Amino acid sequence: MNIFLKNIDSPVKSVFLFLIILISLSESVNAQEKIELKNADELKGSVINGESVREASGNVEFTQGNVKVFCNSATQFILTNIVELRGNVRIYQDTLTLLTSKATYFGNEKKAICEGGVTLKDPNATVRADYGTYFFNEGKAVFKGDVIIVNPDYRITSSELTYLRNSEDSFAEGDVVVTTDSAVIKADKIDFFKNAGRTFARGSVNIESDSTVITSDTATNYSFEKKSVASGNVRIVSQNNNTVVFGDYIENYEKENFALLKNNTGLIQIEDNEKSDTLFIYSDTMKAYRNKPDYYIAEGNVEIIRNDFLAKCGTGIYYREKETVSLSAKPVVWQDKQQMTGDSIYAELPGKKLRNIYSKKINSLPGSVPSFVVSENPDTYFRDRYDQIRGDNITMKFSDEKINEIVVENNSSSVYFSYENNKANGANKIEGNNIILYFDEEEKISKIKIDSDPKGEYIPESILNTVSLILPGFEIEENKPVRRALKF
Repeated sequence: MNIFLKNIDSPVKSVFLFLIILISLSESVNAQEKIELKNADELKGSVINGESVREASGNVEFTQGNVKVFCNSATQFILTNIVELRGNVRIYQDTLTLLTSKATYFGNEKKAICEGGVTLKDPNATVRADYGTYFFNEGKAVFKGDVIIVNPDYRITSSELTYLRNSEDSFAEGDVVVTTDSAVIKADKIDFFKNAGRTFARGSVNIESDSTVITSDTATNYSFEKKSVASGNVRIVSQNNNTVVFGDYIENYEKENFALLKNNTGLIQIEDNEKSDTLFIYSDTMKAYRNKPDYYIAEGNVEIIRNDFLAKCGTGIYYREKETVSLSAKPVVWQDKQQMTGDSIYAELPGKKLRNIYSKKINSLPGSVPSFVVSENPDTYFRDRYDQIRGDNITMKFSDEKINEIVVENNSSSVYFSYENNKANGANKIEGNNIILYFDEEEKISKIKIDSDPKGEYIPESILNTVSLILPGFEIEENKPVRRALKF
């Protein structure tokens, strides 16, 4: 084509010249991007659907820019700039190697669709799969079918995976497993950011590290910090013991052996006899300190259950190795028919059996209250008759989880009812500085000892209704804790 610019004004002429140069450059670039056949032992030409086609075989070699292609045989479509590659296919681009048995290379899009098994190699990783597509301009691989990516620092297996070579980021789906030095992470979907040290997991998440196993709906793992943040049906199983903590949200710090749990949190200490000996703790939030000696702090609407031992409070601390619990902020404890209240309560459960419960009055505590024990009569005919014990400090001692002694210290008083031949026989009111009550095998009072300033009064059955038999501070707490159905 001849273009004459003789009679065109100079500014307009400049524009035309610029456009012509652009068109020429574009045509030149497009020409450079054409796939070039460099070598073949045999070459045949034909026309298919109006398009010129080359059939090359034997030591076939193509190039396009910095992409070099080798194979046993190929079919090149000249107009559409596509080559079908067969047999021992090798594609190279700088430090990239792509290996497969069959592929289609699209020159205009600069991509290769590989079938029959594909392997990608670069200095950072090796990726293998049943089939996949590689985009040369973007440095992106989209592989499917038994995908595995291996790097000196990590390993990923999945059903599908997108790998970005420039950033070394991977996006995997389907039975994903990511293995690093700090953890093994499993999930339905995982976004792995290698250089940032972060892994986002979604769906049936499982994170296993040196000391814990975390399961959740979603989670983020920070490999450099050895930290995990998880949400949705979260639980942490300790690898060192049978302790399980759970909640809606958890932050787990592996190096510090510490976890913070929020919303509907709890702890399960599974023992040999799971049905009868397991300890349950429920709370709004929980802090787990897993260094030896390990302990757990539960806060907000705390409930504790282990066999007949039940407790409620604002703050509870469980010392796992000592097998003890410390309760504060309006604590209440039930053991069979006994109820204990006070400012602070401490219970010992060594060998999976309740040994002692201590209640202490803290005078410096605002709103301090005395320690109080209420015992319910097991006979349904006398359910309204509660034995009561009141004092600054109270210790309940148990043998085979049956009450056998109660020690009351400072400002002690008690009301207990008498029975003879299963018939009501009045009540006793006693006071003293310190009182010790002894119980028989049937958990009935067998002996009372008052060490100083004793006072006592017997009230016959006939006049019980005329005398107040309620000690100051008496209150029956309702809504005992019950074992909850767990989602796991």
